[in-house]
Amino acid sequence: MAQVKDPVVRGRGRPEEGARDAVLEAATELFVERDFDDVTTEDIIERAGVSRGALYHHFPGKLDLFRAVYDASERRAMARIGAAASGAEGPFAVLIAASRAYLREAESSVELRRIGIIQSRAVLGWEGWRQAAAELGLGFTRAALAAAMEAGEIKRRDLETTSHLMLAALVEGATLIATAEDPAAVRPDVEELVVDLLESLR
Repeated sequence: MAQVKDPVVRGRGRPEEGARDAVLEAATELFVERDFDDVTTEDIIERAGVSRGALYHHFPGKLDLFRAVYDASERRAMARIGAAASGAEGPFAVLIAASRAYLREAESSVELRRIGIIQSRAVLGWEGWRQAAAELGLGFTRAALAAAMEAGEIKRRDLETTSHLMLAALVEGATLIATAEDPAAVRPDVEELVVDLLESLR
């Protein structure tokens, strides 16, 4: 009588080296599709195809995961914005081009709208969001303004104050676009006003 082999049992999960990326990718998709409170860890595990242990090995909780998703999403957006502004000549032109690109991202990128603009402040809380913004957008804004001041293209002012206020104008402008019923209709007016604010720094 032939010996019957035991069935091969494959545990749910991916190789350890790919688990973190799989979780981030799945969580990003889900947070774009649904609000933070409507996404469960089980949803993320199922979408990513990883074990619960693998998820918690990399992310202690869902909030930690959202913070990582937000960070990665913002870095991708910053890379696109940087690429869009790369052809501008001079620091002030770069500042204008990058600001325009950010506002157009708020119109065109569902991921930026859903994760970076609409959900981030509510999920991370004001202080958590402000800290994350300081590490990403504020750093970019500060560097661009400092370069424009150094080049004599805008007046020298307190760099920290100017950076915070300009970033606040950009974020609020992006929020108006992202939350509008018709983002494409709102974006041109917001963009014109933001450019006027930047021009007033000269």
